[in-house]
Amino acid sequence: MRLLAIFAHPDDESFFCAGTLSKYASIGHEVYLICATRGEQGRILHPGIDPESYPKGPARGRLRQGELEAACAILGIHPPIFLGYQDSGYPLEVAQANPQGFMHTDLREVEEVLLEHMAGIEPQVVIGFDPQGYYGHSDHIHLHRATLGAFWRAGQRMPRPPQRLFFPVRSPARVRQTRFDPEVYAVAENSFAVRLDVRPYAATIRAALLAHRSQVGPEEAFDQVLQAWPGLLEEESFVLGGLRGAFPSMPTDDLLAGMV
Repeated sequence: MRLLAIFAHPDDESFFCAGTLSKYASIGHEVYLICATRGEQGRILHPGIDPESYPKGPARGRLRQGELEAACAILGIHPPIFLGYQDSGYPLEVAQANPQGFMHTDLREVEEVLLEHMAGIEPQVVIGFDPQGYYGHSDHIHLHRATLGAFWRAGQRMPRPPQRLFFPVRSPARVRQTRFDPEVYAVAENSFAVRLDVRPYAATIRAALLAHRSQVGPEEAFDQVLQAWPGLLEEESFVLGGLRGAFPSMPTDDLLAGMV
């Protein structure tokens, strides 16, 4: 089987579903990752990295590209595919003021690019952002729309279109432990299609996150990451965003359950 994850920035894959990607790669499935941008506007949190040596823009993007390549190697998945769009920045007012940012690109254009990659990879499963972009990042929401459009248009474009589209999500209990509003960014557990126990992959998740040095900070501060992202090393949950064919009773513990 082939799985394709589609995210916006380096480190999205490690924060949202690293255990899942690692699990399926480790049992012999092909796992691919598309990254829309190189995270050119991301902050640098690691005190050992001089921000002036990597100013926002191409230099910071090259730094983060290397981090993502290292993380993918740790997860055991294919090297990342970069679409070459520009990180819009965060929060929304920053992104709106950046006319070169990804959020301002034409959705149909992005759909076409994604469709080309889907046709080349022929994934059975696609993983992307939920409608709220996990925590509201404008690039995440824009990519959600393009991924959803590409998934459904693939039925006309491809002889073997992807069968399932999943979105990583968090329960209200998890989101309540963060600074985000659970009324907006959480999904009720009775909507979960898949719940994966990723504790067997905790060391791999941790290593992949630490590969994103600029974004995560030093290893000795990793407990702060866990406080900000509760459950990060324990469970990854998904809702269905699209389906071709049947699906077993929900929730299951396997993205591929019932597939042949």
